[in-house]
Amino acid sequence: MSDTQNAQPFDGEDNKHHAARALAEAALRAEAAGDYEKADKLMDDAERTDPLAAEAVLSEAPRSRRHEAPGSDEEVAAMTRQVRPGADAPSRSGIDDD
Repeated sequence: MSDTQNAQPFDGEDNKHHAARALAEAALRAEAAGDYEKADKLMDDAERTDPLAAEAVLSEAPRSRRHEAPGSDEEVAAMTRQVRPGADAPSRSGIDDD
């Protein structure tokens, strides 16, 4: 092979990266518009195309509204399991101590 053939970069991976970024950015726009089903599909496509590019877009983006931290104690209580005194413990069937 000549040096000129080696000097030309292979852009297939670069195209995949750009395509995945575009899909992930479109997913964030769909999510911001409230179209969560479309956002999920676009993000799945982006992750299949190039997981690192999709991850980069998510890390660069402001935090999603769907994943905000709870705003009050009531919201936390609604999503957590409460342990009450005297309540039966969960079943340990199928758990090995080995």
